[in-house]
Amino acid sequence: MFTANAPRSGAPLAQADRVALALFVLLSAAMLVLIGRVAQLQIAPSPALSAHMGERTSAVVEPGRRGDLTDRRGRLIAATSMGRRAFIDPVEFPKVNTDRAILDLCQAVGAKPEVLGPRILDRIRENERRTANDDDPKLLRYLAVSDLLTDGQLDAVRRLKIPGVHLEYRPVRTIAAADVVGPLLGKVGFDGKGMMGSERVFDAPMQAADGEFSFVRDAAGRPLWVEPGGYTPPQPGKDVRLAIDLELQRILQEELNRAVIECDAAGARGVLFDPATGEVLAMTDVVRQVRGAIPYDWVRVIPKDNSSGGPRYITIPPDPLRSRIPSLGRNRCVEDIYEPGSTFKPFMWAAVTEAGLARPSEIFNTYNGSWTTPYGRALHDVVKKDHMTWSEVLINSSNIGMTQGVARLTFLQAHDAIRSLGFGSRVKTGLPGETPGFVTTMKNWSKFTQTSVAYGHEVAVTPLQMVRAFSAFARNGDDAGTLPPVRLLAADASDPAAEPPVRAFKPATAMLVRETLRGVTRNLDRRLAAKRSAEPFRYEIFGKSGTAEIPLGRPPEGKKRPKGSDGYFNGQYNSSFIAAGPYERPRLVCLVIVDDPGPELIRKREHYGSATAGPVVRRVMERALAYLGVPAAPPPPQFE
Repeated sequence: MFTANAPRSGAPLAQADRVALALFVLLSAAMLVLIGRVAQLQIAPSPALSAHMGERTSAVVEPGRRGDLTDRRGRLIAATSMGRRAFIDPVEFPKVNTDRAILDLCQAVGAKPEVLGPRILDRIRENERRTANDDDPKLLRYLAVSDLLTDGQLDAVRRLKIPGVHLEYRPVRTIAAADVVGPLLGKVGFDGKGMMGSERVFDAPMQAADGEFSFVRDAAGRPLWVEPGGYTPPQPGKDVRLAIDLELQRILQEELNRAVIECDAAGARGVLFDPATGEVLAMTDVVRQVRGAIPYDWVRVIPKDNSSGGPRYITIPPDPLRSRIPSLGRNRCVEDIYEPGSTFKPFMWAAVTEAGLARPSEIFNTYNGSWTTPYGRALHDVVKKDHMTWSEVLINSSNIGMTQGVARLTFLQAHDAIRSLGFGSRVKTGLPGETPGFVTTMKNWSKFTQTSVAYGHEVAVTPLQMVRAFSAFARNGDDAGTLPPVRLLAADASDPAAEPPVRAFKPATAMLVRETLRGVTRNLDRRLAAKRSAEPFRYEIFGKSGTAEIPLGRPPEGKKRPKGSDGYFNGQYNSSFIAAGPYERPRLVCLVIVDDPGPELIRKREHYGSATAGPVVRRVMERALAYLGVPAAPPPPQFE
């Protein structure tokens, strides 16, 4: 039978299975040992291996992108992109034909060999010194050799193929409107941090978190593998939407530039402010080099009447960075103080009225424009009348009437009224260099101070403080008489103001001041209408002019004010105008200061705020309100 004679194959097969199984077990054990060894090397390497492991792991940093700055309508102001910069590793840089390598590198990156060459050679020599004197030297491995490279320079560096020359990513901050936003924007340093202006104020939310790509490489530096979790993506910074409107900023800048030329002025400053929200919609300043102006020598006493034939002094402190990098210039709307002159009278008029010490219809003796106070101080008015009502005192800007009214306040009442309007305190924008201004302390308050503050002297303010305080007269309803918190960020219903409004006056007092100041701007409009043949004004505004001589300020180090000096650049003025509109429901507060109008205007007595800054405010308000889509007011009074 076939079954009886068939070969017995089961035994050899079973033996083969046993051999295969044994081989499998041996191989599995070997693999387990290998895996265990790898794990041991990874988790607890020997000291000899640890010395080399770090060199086999590389990490590449992927920079995060800084957040953008936009205006209130989302228009780009500043954005970050990534550029490339060249650097060298002095250890790898050629030690033979070094001069040739330096010349080629300088030509590629646009550097001067006499500047960059010594820096490279110094690093190479320092590494040689460290190697000779130390068994385990800490060598210098990095030296930046260029600014951000153009596309052509980048290609040139890549073609060099010089050992030790490398490229790195660097963030590039591109400013879309540097000529318009200037010092308000500020600047970002090479370390990616805001240095000045809004870039510094909002640096924290715009900061990005860098990512990292870690990988293991072989002895030749080639990537081998990436560990799980070896990549951390970068996190971009948050975009910041400023309250600034680029178009309003441009309008204000254009009109200030025009004013400086027309008035032969040393400069001009301006702010557009939303009285309802406290947003700074535009803020800029212009500085002009005045031909023939000389520095004050702090030796001679400037005559009291220096308006005819005397030297014209430089009145704006030097700002050397402005000419080189506009965004690093001083923001004169928050850093430079000035005496507001008669633009301060509405505040003191309101304080006297609020205290019940004068009624709008009360008659004041204004002595036909010349009067001496009981303590012997001579005062003069531009509008010369024997008598004025309390309302006319403000409309006609009578120093004599204001002094008599403010004299009815106690020293403490006058002082506290000024401080309640925020003068003498920072408005808390966070902008670098912001000053609190100056208000005489109660300890030093005197009869002379009481007279001076009545018409805006012996008090120093910033333009931003002024527009915020004037907003008390430009807010409606229960908010009338209150000061809004100042916002550099665009207002958002989901982002309430950090602080509540501050009440300075009762609503009825604020509305009374608004009504009275309408008479001031109607006088301005009457004068402007007589000089031009353009269309009538579309919007009714209310405001006040001011003119004050420019204080000398603090003497430079090693100097002091000459004996006999009264502390002013006599015959040189800051002329200003502040207004809000439209009258019924104000959308804007506008302040313009013309710094140091030219001698010819002073000679013709056309240097006053109403003649210099007033027309500028009128033009800005007409253009700005139309841009905002504010409906035109009913036909204004016709001036003949």
